[in-house]
Amino acid sequence: MKIISKFKDFYDYKVPKYGVDEKLVYNRKTYCEYFHSFTIKENSRISEDIFNKNLKEDIEYFKGANYHKILIVGEKLLHLFFTENGIYSLFDIKKLEELEEPYKYWYSYKNIKKIIFNDGKEFEIYTAFRYVWNDFFAYDRKKLLSHINIFENDILFNEPMLLIEYIGKVDRKIARSNNAIYKIIYNPNLSQMGIYIDEDFIWQSLVEFLSNKRSEKEISPKVSNENKILSKGFDLKTSFRPNMKKKYKGDI
Repeated sequence: MKIISKFKDFYDYKVPKYGVDEKLVYNRKTYCEYFHSFTIKENSRISEDIFNKNLKEDIEYFKGANYHKILIVGEKLLHLFFTENGIYSLFDIKKLEELEEPYKYWYSYKNIKKIIFNDGKEFEIYTAFRYVWNDFFAYDRKKLLSHINIFENDILFNEPMLLIEYIGKVDRKIARSNNAIYKIIYNPNLSQMGIYIDEDFIWQSLVEFLSNKRSEKEISPKVSNENKILSKGFDLKTSFRPNMKKKYKGDI
């Protein structure tokens, strides 16, 4: 794999082990978007510029101490847990425990789960991804994104790495429903964020993803210009000739 990037990350140092494959290029450009209610069937995305101009000041930001984010590497989905003791990943879990529901009514519900890690530490973790938790180890990129109504050529399916986090809620005066806001960072600088995962896992997952994308591109049939025009609903005889109109019955 060849990495094109303005920054160095911790897994870059696997180049001597795996070598550089010029045919597999990871263009590691970092940028972000925001989404309304990541779990619902709609594509309500917000660019970073629009968020900063129109919404940034109207967010009630989540301020919990222990919380859950999702990192997608290639097709793999990793759970990250940010705690006062440091950052843990899916690989650090010893035991998951469901807390007894500490509520009677929906409005007092808290999305909190208990995790015991391999180092013996245990935390009550807040999660904004309840639907993922129900099938914790079975999710991958495609299963996660099935909760959003988007096409498979969308960047969410095609950028090699995504970091998804819940950041808070929009003021109810602006959004009365579906007011949860999620941030997606494309191709994040993991070491800058203090996220360190097995380098071989990261490298191999990225190579597998880029290889599959390259194979898909190679086997997809080439479409002629004529077929492209027809697929858009145009007529080859009249649509692209100047001053030409179709003749219908009754035309003079």
